[in-house]
Amino acid sequence: MIVGGALVAIVVYSLQTHDASIKRRRDVQRAIADRVRIADGLDIPTGIERPNDDESDDGVINNPKVYKSMGCELPNYVSKKGKIWAVSKNGTEVPVGIKGVNWFGMETGMQAPFGLWDNEHNGTTVVSKPDGYAIADFLAANNFNSVRLPLCVQNILDNKPLQAAIINKQTNRALDLSSYVSLIQSIVKGLGFRHVSVMLSMHTLDLMNTAGSLWYGVGITEEQFLTSIDVLTTALCTNEYWNVLGIDLKNEPWQGTWGTGLANDFRVGAETIAARMLEKCPKWLAFVEGVNDQHDIVLDGQEYGYYDWFGGGLHKAKLYPPRFPVPDKLVYAPHYYTPAVFPQMYLFGGGVVGKGNVIVDYVELTNAKLYNRVKATMYDMFGYLNEDKGPAVVLGEFAGLYTKDAHPMKTTQRCTDLTIQIMVEQGYAGGYMWSLNPESAYQYNPADKAGHFVEGLMQDDWRKANLPFLKAMKGLDALPDLKPMPCFPIVKANE
Repeated sequence: MIVGGALVAIVVYSLQTHDASIKRRRDVQRAIADRVRIADGLDIPTGIERPNDDESDDGVINNPKVYKSMGCELPNYVSKKGKIWAVSKNGTEVPVGIKGVNWFGMETGMQAPFGLWDNEHNGTTVVSKPDGYAIADFLAANNFNSVRLPLCVQNILDNKPLQAAIINKQTNRALDLSSYVSLIQSIVKGLGFRHVSVMLSMHTLDLMNTAGSLWYGVGITEEQFLTSIDVLTTALCTNEYWNVLGIDLKNEPWQGTWGTGLANDFRVGAETIAARMLEKCPKWLAFVEGVNDQHDIVLDGQEYGYYDWFGGGLHKAKLYPPRFPVPDKLVYAPHYYTPAVFPQMYLFGGGVVGKGNVIVDYVELTNAKLYNRVKATMYDMFGYLNEDKGPAVVLGEFAGLYTKDAHPMKTTQRCTDLTIQIMVEQGYAGGYMWSLNPESAYQYNPADKAGHFVEGLMQDDWRKANLPFLKAMKGLDALPDLKPMPCFPIVKANE
């Protein structure tokens, strides 16, 4: 009996020690996971169990070896009645408003979204935990349901392995760094893990963005561009990547024309690119930006001459709409910005254009007048397309410098607030703010000062949110039909 009791005590002690060891290991893993969390005001108090931690078979928490298949079917994404819809094989249609962010880096020589270097001082991961910390989790926790991912044609065609140290592989274990396309695939899956969709942007032709703004240019032919579209549809048009909405056919084709029939007619270019995409992936959407042209507009009784924002010029799209071989695939995706990108005279009540396009002695407008001018110019460039509620209109880029606005009356900041207000009031299908990256650069702050000014939704260390900017984006929560991207479970033939 004494021996037996001792054995029982030893076994109990061993089990307790084992359990304590497991708890210590989990606490260490949670601490590692917490190091890369994005502080956004949603922190769970110390000592409270965080729900739904993801633990791999080797005991590592919230850093999976691979992103498992979600078991979702790739819906047929359609654009109609002024909205984007996800349509399942059984005919279920779900409208989805877009509260999106741009996350850049893959269009550069780094070949990867910025911020994933994750070291002792800065950087983060794609997925950490579902309560709002690493990129996908932070986005989902703050009601963002889509990422616009800028890409480079040269990078797609070269498809090289990622350079060392660009991404911390130890804390981003599920990211496949063996090639450019495989990284896109794993980024898409990581975002899908949190029901965040992806819109692929054909952002640049070459790494230095010197080949031109069209779908062909110096060193890149139209056929090479179309081949890069083939690469994307082949790699990503499957149920595994169910959360890919489609492709922004070409970012800011400002050197193009519209409806002219010339070689640079982007209406024709969009039709050509979309046809190639839809040939292999008829379930995706084609996002179409505008060109850049000069126009006249009367505001408060005064005539202004102005140029479209790059990507914003869709004046002729109603007269010459793009025609695609598959119906309901067109989404208009114009851009609209603020004085931080360029100090447009119509956003001020006076001043003189000086060297470098600054506005000397600028006069800021009242809220009411600034609202009317943002509304009128949005309508003139592209907003009229939203009236008939045909193809969806989604701003592909908007916002920019915000918290650091140096105008006494915060004109740059107010332009972003008013853009969001107008999008909601007029029932736009959504928009993608520029940008998640703290490296986002702007040229004017305030209107009479040219320079280099940076700000993004993340602070410089990629571990803390820019809270005033994040709070401003909450205005998008009032968009119609805003929700996480719906997953339609794959139904097997025998079910």
